[in-house]
Amino acid sequence: MTAIPQPRKQPRQARSRHAVAAILEAAARILAGDGYASFNTNRVAELSGVGIGSLYQYFPNKQALLAALHRRHGEETLAALDDALARSAGRPPREQLAAMVAAALDLHRRELGLHRVLEREWPIYDEPPASNPIDAALHARIAAWLADAGGDPARAGLLLRMADSLVHGLLLDADPQAEGLEGAITDALAGYLALPAYHHT
Repeated sequence: MTAIPQPRKQPRQARSRHAVAAILEAAARILAGDGYASFNTNRVAELSGVGIGSLYQYFPNKQALLAALHRRHGEETLAALDDALARSAGRPPREQLAAMVAAALDLHRRELGLHRVLEREWPIYDEPPASNPIDAALHARIAAWLADAGGDPARAGLLLRMADSLVHGLLLDADPQAEGLEGAITDALAGYLALPAYHHT
């Protein structure tokens, strides 16, 4: 099993957090625009405006940057899910599901080039679900939502895997702007869940 590279240290002060954010943003831009072949720590340092020595204080190599980008994506996914659930609170379950699907699609569309690299070329640096606190939090959110919607919380894990496969497959391997993606994914997931409250509006 491939060991997931870890950061050398965590940023504690606001200035350090800003530097790490700039480093990750620069890494994402290089990967999205030029791919892994052109990706190295010197380029990341130059684009981010952070000295190479400072970069190495946090990330020992470019693999650690890839792992950090995977973690950042997980955090953004959790935030997008929470926002979608908050905005759709009180609506029928199928509308809530559609809101979550739309949020996931919007998030991935913003950085398609980066996600192609992370998901297709270097998925090994994504922390396994069994030890990933973000995956655990996502699972807990979906299980709670299913319980509130009258469904089976035990279906949360498979629902998340289905959603992940559909979003990545349709966006990364097909036309990301194709019409009807949100509805198609929502219908597929709703069909699996078969919640009694689901209906088209």
